[in-house]
Amino acid sequence: MSPNSPADWPSESFCLQHRQVLSRRSVIRAGATLFGLGLSESALPNCQGSWHQDDGPHREVPDAAEPDEASQTNKESSGETAAESEIASRIRGLIMGGVLGDAIGGPVEFQSGDKIDAVLPGTRKWNVDRRLTETERRTLAETLKLHSYEELRPGIESYGQWAIKAPAGTVTDDTRHKMVLIRTLQSAVAKQQFPVRARDLARAYIDFTPYQGIQPEGELAKMNDEGFREYRMAARWLLGERNLGTARPLDRLWSGIPNCSGQMMLTPLAAAFPGQPEAAYRAAYALDFIDGPGARDMACALVAGLAAVLSPPATDLPESDRWKLLLNTMRATDPYKYSDVPFAGRPLLGWMDKAEEFASSANGIPAKLFERLEKDGQPVYWWDAHFTLLVPMTMLFFCEFDTLAALHLTLDFGHDTDSYAHVLGAMSGAVIGESVFPQEMQTTVRNRMQADYGEDIDDWHTTLNSCAKYQKANAHLVADIDSP
Repeated sequence: MSPNSPADWPSESFCLQHRQVLSRRSVIRAGATLFGLGLSESALPNCQGSWHQDDGPHREVPDAAEPDEASQTNKESSGETAAESEIASRIRGLIMGGVLGDAIGGPVEFQSGDKIDAVLPGTRKWNVDRRLTETERRTLAETLKLHSYEELRPGIESYGQWAIKAPAGTVTDDTRHKMVLIRTLQSAVAKQQFPVRARDLARAYIDFTPYQGIQPEGELAKMNDEGFREYRMAARWLLGERNLGTARPLDRLWSGIPNCSGQMMLTPLAAAFPGQPEAAYRAAYALDFIDGPGARDMACALVAGLAAVLSPPATDLPESDRWKLLLNTMRATDPYKYSDVPFAGRPLLGWMDKAEEFASSANGIPAKLFERLEKDGQPVYWWDAHFTLLVPMTMLFFCEFDTLAALHLTLDFGHDTDSYAHVLGAMSGAVIGESVFPQEMQTTVRNRMQADYGEDIDDWHTTLNSCAKYQKANAHLVADIDSP
């Protein structure tokens, strides 16, 4: 999410300090019971095809390939059970997918015209009658790559990249918000101070620096201030400050516009609640002081769906059924009964229906898909909360759940590409595992995270694993929303 665009860019000397500091249906039923969803049989994914209980259009998802003997042997020799190894891979996939998706989408965010055509030839050049063939879909997947920011966004942007001519693999605010969450959880684990509260997250927003404990200088300090200013003012208000020079009411944040702030921050939280989607939803809801009610429900439903597919029962399901479990759990997890609101109902459900309908009605033609999204997707801003969920879900349906092809087509669609791609990446990583992303891309992003922020993605996994153990043993990782 980058509301700003490049304006006055600083000199090439920017960021010197920054760079120098270093069974099928029965299994799903069992899983639903374990999760505490209380799902009736009619609400469960139909493993024979339908995504949910209506008579609308449906798309099939190919089952996952069987693991080869070598990979199975490696799992067995690691000391982990096959199920534990599978879950660990998908937790790493959730983490990597969100960060990598951000880095993939960052360089082309809000770019258009001849400039982007030089980097992504043929962008938005789909004729109105041209279908995406299976061969072209494979080509999209095979040609997905990380781009540098040099050609399209060479300057620095407070909500985007914080480096001049940032290299490929550089992340934006979509990942920095995740850093705030992870650092909050790391502090709680290190101090054994539980449960975690929204106030702890608020302090982490106020204290955030690219490198923990090191105050940035010059242009980097300016970016750190501008990129989090609105969030910090809301955080100070939550902590009791009432000086309007430094603190502003929570419902003033982004003028109350439902946006993707919570989606950017919260997706890793699912890894602390594997197999506990309702608990994951409630925890996300309690922490999410940066969203209004509608956006909050959408972000928390996403976390719930991700938590469901990270469960032990889900390891026995084919890939297609894990996708169904994720999407149906998002629909079913509604502890605060948004669906019971008179007249308005729960907007999430309508937009999830539209994702599938848009993909089907496009009839394989990307130009029609893009038109439906831009016209009938009803975005006021390209970073509206419903739209940053609608786009990745629609792309996945349209590309028959080919992750890399869907990511590439997301770049082709344009607009807030990093906010769409990080959601798409997180969902795919949680369902399939880290292997869905090319290893070279993963290494590039890991290196940039370490160089630019001192962040080690393996440490994120360790922290989330510690949180999951605490939650399993104590069930109070995060304080309830009504706790003082």
